[in-house]
Amino acid sequence: MDKRVAIFAALAQGLDLPGVRERFRLTPEALQELFREVADLYRDPGEGFWRLHCDGASRGNPGPAGAGMALFDPQGRLQARKGRYLGETTNNVAEYQALLLGLEEARRLKVKQLRVLADSELMVKQINGRYRVKATHLIPLWREALNALKKFEAWAIAHVPREENRLADEAANQAIDQHTPVR
Repeated sequence: MDKRVAIFAALAQGLDLPGVRERFRLTPEALQELFREVADLYRDPGEGFWRLHCDGASRGNPGPAGAGMALFDPQGRLQARKGRYLGETTNNVAEYQALLLGLEEARRLKVKQLRVLADSELMVKQINGRYRVKATHLIPLWREALNALKKFEAWAIAHVPREENRLADEAANQAIDQHTPVR
């Protein structure tokens, strides 16, 4: 029998916490960690801030493009990683499509609180309202992203260096690689 099962069986049979600690030779910290693990199993999966990394890639501007995202739960575990081929488009369109792809996945997983991290300073500042969206072809994507973000109880978006966005970048580039013929 798994030691954790035996500990909870002993508790269910009426053995008090000091008795359980003594019987199973548990430190207070080990018992606390055991309870934390069980609490994590029953926690609402949308509770706490999830982390969404998103990145768009375009080989040429415009050129073959892809969107990528990586979504982590509040405990830092990767829950989803996706890429989508976008055809021929610009890098800025790809960045917004990556954000939308990630937001779609976060909603599917019933995420309530979300922290978005992207290496596109332009997109981040546009979403935060610090830059105006001047390119007419980006306005519908910007609106769609803001509307999607409003569906979360809480959200924030921040710029990160490219090195901190590796998984999303890889997903975007893999999507392009899978659809671009080798020359």
